[in-house]
Amino acid sequence: MTVRLFVNRILFKLKESALVPLLLLLITIPVAHFGYSAFSPTVKDLISLAPYIVFTAAATLCLVYGRLRVLMTLLTLVIAYWSFTTLLSTVGQSWSKFTIEIVFNAVTILGPLNLLLFAFWQEKGSMVTDLPTKLMVLGAQIFAIWLVCEYQHQPTLFFMTQMLWPALHPDWANISPIAYYFFIISFLAMSGLMLWQPSTINAALFSALIILFIVSQQLLIPGYLSIFMFLAGILLVGAVVHETFNMAFKDDLTGLPGRRALNEQLAKLGRNYTIAMMDVDHFKKFNDTYGHDIGDQVLKMVAAKIKRVTGGGKAFRYGGEEFTILYPNRDVQYALPHLETVRETIANYAMKIRDDNRPQDDNTGKNRRGNRAKDPSTVSVTISIGVSQREGANKTPEQVIKAADDALYRAKHAGRNKVCT
Repeated sequence: MTVRLFVNRILFKLKESALVPLLLLLITIPVAHFGYSAFSPTVKDLISLAPYIVFTAAATLCLVYGRLRVLMTLLTLVIAYWSFTTLLSTVGQSWSKFTIEIVFNAVTILGPLNLLLFAFWQEKGSMVTDLPTKLMVLGAQIFAIWLVCEYQHQPTLFFMTQMLWPALHPDWANISPIAYYFFIISFLAMSGLMLWQPSTINAALFSALIILFIVSQQLLIPGYLSIFMFLAGILLVGAVVHETFNMAFKDDLTGLPGRRALNEQLAKLGRNYTIAMMDVDHFKKFNDTYGHDIGDQVLKMVAAKIKRVTGGGKAFRYGGEEFTILYPNRDVQYALPHLETVRETIANYAMKIRDDNRPQDDNTGKNRRGNRAKDPSTVSVTISIGVSQREGANKTPEQVIKAADDALYRAKHAGRNKVCT
């Protein structure tokens, strides 16, 4: 894989996973800054409760679907939100100056560190064994802060607020230097995670870090705390729902929509449609000769080509080495030239088996693919395609698929690498 191709894939995944959180953040800033004052007291009270409601919903989803990284991020945000709202309430005003400073600095120092820790702490084992360990980490921190407040331990407050490397601490920062540096470290580390493993979950965790920084900076501005924490909860809920949807409807290996997504689309079809069933020729031979890793490479390559089918076709992975292309509101004659193009594209592509000596630039790769005889590690892949449309006795999607399967069978027996109707 070339560097350029790798960068393009990363940028595409970032656009897919991070665009919505970024836009919501940009929209929320003016809403919190200018719109909050226009709300009635009743609405403001509801807004202050909204983060707890959305946090509860998100936590429930995390427990149901086993998303511990998101769950622990939620608990970190809940602790931060409760601490900040208490500091701004009459209860917090009754606390000693020492306790107020300890609580604020503990949240702004430990908050980003916990978000960073739980973002990188992968989910291993069962929730029964993993969750208590992570809860103990948070519990130990809360207990330690309680001890510091209870015994008025001045050296801890001095450590939290000391002016380390003042040249690096900007004047506009309303948090201590240590907190500011920990936010920067967490920001850089989670940016690296986003680049290396772009996903909706990682984008939501990264957004939670940014939101915690914003509310820590603008704690005294009315509305910022509740509105931004509500946004953090919404982003985390959305991330869990999105990932769960992908698990149910998208094939993990190829990235194509899976069988369940196909069944959902079939249920929505009208009275005119065409279905193409396709199968990788001699796929078992690839697995037996080169191993299952190479077989996976073949499936990924074929899926990538099928995904680009023209004419409005929708590609799905049917199962194993079988794929489906669906043409709603189209007949066979319309679909055939587009399917033929897909077949030719795959047949003309000389696939370079990935190894340690794989070329690092496009030109070298193209030259190798252009001379198969000189490059024994290059293999040729073909597919056979069977096509059918809704007509005559084929009135249901299942019957059309059966007819397309029969056509695929004929294509196999006619020598493979063909399109049959």
